Amino acid sequence: MTHKSSAPTVEGFSKISFWREESVGVITLLAPGQIDNALLEEMIRVLSIAAVDDKVSSVLVTGSNYVFSRGLSLPDNRIYAELREYYKRIQSFVLFWMALEKPIFSAINGTSTNNGLSLALLADEVFYSDNSKIVLDKEEPTVLLGTTSIPDRISIGDGKLKINGIETGKDSMMEEVFERTKRLQNVSYHRVRRKKFPDLEKVLLQEEIDFLDFYLWCEGCK
Repeated sequence: MTHKSSAPTVEGFSKISFWREESVGVITLLAPGQIDNALLEEMIRVLSIAAVDDKVSSVLVTGSNYVFSRGLSLPDNRIYAELREYYKRIQSFVLFWMALEKPIFSAINGTSTNNGLSLALLADEVFYSDNSKIVLDKEEPTVLLGTTSIPDRISIGDGKLKINGIETGKDSMMEEVFERTKRLQNVSYHRVRRKKFPDLEKVLLQEEIDFLDFYLWCEGCK
């Protein structure tokens, strides 16, 4: 595994790649890793596969071509029905993620923008290096439980945003991430995962309200 991922093509998937490397189920978001309906559906399918595969002890989510995820990609028709269906798919994905009874790790091996960061921070442990770049602006509302995880796991130091996670080497990030993932995969992260989000349903509801407000009703957001 290298910093610049060359993920194999997997039949039936176009937004992500998924394979097992020893006991680790590796999910690679194919650049630019934008979170659209198709990616969400493929992620739900993959989590379902990982849940029942006894050979997969943990899941590692990473990006490709120096990009983890560029954030949201909305339906072309920004009408209430389409936007609400899109958010409900986000919600379904989050619930599948929370229900997976195996450790989930993420490796920010490049740029993570807005809700791309929210996606990474859903993981039980987040790996990063000097090559990790975080971009947070007001271009999109915060979803994927980022309203809770970003304040909790991102801080400002030396004039830049820092991740509360596990730092790895810059030049051999993914090799180091893989080895650490194998050592940590017996930890019962899933048993305490929801405790990080004690008001899960309330947070999801508020993010849905904020999401619809941003795209449907706030001035200048269309």
